[in-house]
Amino acid sequence: AIKIDLRRYLRLDHPEMHRRGISADTCRYLGCGFLPQRTWAKTASPLNSRLVFQVRGIRENGNGFQPVILSHTGRALTREQEARDGKYWSYPFKKSWELYNQDHILMDEEAWRQANAFGLILVEGFFDVAKLVEAGCRNAVALMGSTVSEKQIERLLWMQTRVQFPHIQIFLDRDPAGQRGSLQIQRQLASRSLSVSVFEWSLVPEALEDPADMSAEHLHTLRRQGVI
Repeated sequence: AIKIDLRRYLRLDHPEMHRRGISADTCRYLGCGFLPQRTWAKTASPLNSRLVFQVRGIRENGNGFQPVILSHTGRALTREQEARDGKYWSYPFKKSWELYNQDHILMDEEAWRQANAFGLILVEGFFDVAKLVEAGCRNAVALMGSTVSEKQIERLLWMQTRVQFPHIQIFLDRDPAGQRGSLQIQRQLASRSLSVSVFEWSLVPEALEDPADMSAEHLHTLRRQGVI
């Protein structure tokens, strides 16, 4: 766990979030936004001037669950940022051990209810989760990649004992890496006796490449239709 909580410094109304269709309410819920330069800070952070997502884990105690800040990760907004520090930059944490948005599944009543009723939606990245939350689908977690590790599978099994979700839908990107990953993850999860399916991309226009490309209205319609 880390003690520095950057959420109070994040701007929730940045134009790039607006362009992506992610509202201030969703940013507030997830703990994401634009991190401006802080003139009073003693040292400059590579997260400055990026879109930052707080990554949280879960600690179980006698009274239930407690969120634990694991890291903050920032998406570059310029080519210069990407060339200097990478497309995404984060303080080091064991990404392959965690699931982004796992804390809400266990601690937010509506997210718990949706997961219990409909199951989990498993996506690749932060913006995929944000767009699903924007559409009212709070039962989404991200692998932060297109593969699943043994630690992440163990985390899913542990979560199922607390939430009792009936199913997992794999909703990875439409690109070759996402489709290969989807089939591999389906086999891995099915081998652990989890009910699992893969999102059918043929149901949506070819121009759409990942969940974050879809409008909140489109995702809401897919849920109403039972597709997700």
